[in-house]
Amino acid sequence: MTGREFMGIDEDRFVVGMVSMNKGQVPTRKSFGEAFLAFSVFAADHPDAVLYCHTEAKGAMGGIDLLALAKSCGIQQGQLVFPDPFVHRMGIPNNVLAAVYTGMDVFLQPSMGEGFGIPAIEAGACGTPQILSNASAQPELLGDGWLVEGQPWWNPMQKAWMHTPFVDSILAALQSAYTRPRERSQQAIDFAAQYDADRVFDAFW
Repeated sequence: MTGREFMGIDEDRFVVGMVSMNKGQVPTRKSFGEAFLAFSVFAADHPDAVLYCHTEAKGAMGGIDLLALAKSCGIQQGQLVFPDPFVHRMGIPNNVLAAVYTGMDVFLQPSMGEGFGIPAIEAGACGTPQILSNASAQPELLGDGWLVEGQPWWNPMQKAWMHTPFVDSILAALQSAYTRPRERSQQAIDFAAQYDADRVFDAFW
């Protein structure tokens, strides 16, 4: 089974992928609102685009109702895909998730903040270019792709600054991703290799 077969998406579609936990409401740290809104504008001009969200759709794990958000953003039926909720809840093997990353044309993670951001490195290891926020740990994880600009947002619960991504910056990155050749990025693969578990163990532990 290929990643596209697992996702149920045709090979001729342009796939924007998100792999994020749908947890928390104030704030929604993964910036689903900004990401969905940018994608809706992008998809209006690119009818072959589809957004695959590898997460829980209805906020059952303490997150938000992403279906309601998609409707509010104007994302059309057939433009948004989630994994089967039972399969997702039971756990998806690493090789299948790797196939999913490989089936994406671009990986989207414009988070308000990341302590590390493992999915960004996972996507890069599979040769998928990334769209990441230019904040917290994320610029350090960009092997090949685009950084999204934004503005500071004070989180009173954590007493720390976070990053609210600009919708137009996400949109510009999506448009750039659409125009580049649809092939695996060796640059992203080589960059992610520095985070290989054996290398990290040998060099730092």
